[in-house]
Amino acid sequence: MIIVSSLDHAEEAFRKYDPSYVISLLDCDEPTPPVFDTLPENNHLRLIGDCAKGDKPKDNEDLASRCARILDVAKAWKKDDKKSPILIHCNEGAARSMAVAFILMCAIEDKQSESSIAKRLRAAAPHADPNLLLVSEADAALGRNDRMIEAVLDLCPSCTTIGAPITIFSLND
Repeated sequence: MIIVSSLDHAEEAFRKYDPSYVISLLDCDEPTPPVFDTLPENNHLRLIGDCAKGDKPKDNEDLASRCARILDVAKAWKKDDKKSPILIHCNEGAARSMAVAFILMCAIEDKQSESSIAKRLRAAAPHADPNLLLVSEADAALGRNDRMIEAVLDLCPSCTTIGAPITIFSLND
């Protein structure tokens, strides 16, 4: 299961779903919710700096390295017998975190078409507007030949008047 939330609801989602993995996509000035301190260090991926704006992260990590770290979470989840939930959060839970959810779904459900995964994403989250920079980098890393980008671009426009503080996606690995 993948849980996507806004920063304001990340602690609530963490307490409710007890994820084994957390991906925090934070702007440089946003604090990491302290509740995540209970996770093992290797299970909490912190990506600081807004890739949607092309910000250079504080750690000077490029987008390809960040994407590789996201894909490492997918690999770890696939090896995890418990198949515990993955929580992803960013400021609003609509662009960066939805891109990461889509990337993880494509990496974990590698036999599913990108289009079918994107349609599931849109059905569960009409407000989702996956960040194309992240999707593009993952598309290249996964060797998807632009199919992930096309799947996102083929989605109907996101509905910004509908929002969900917490969105759930089931995984079929």
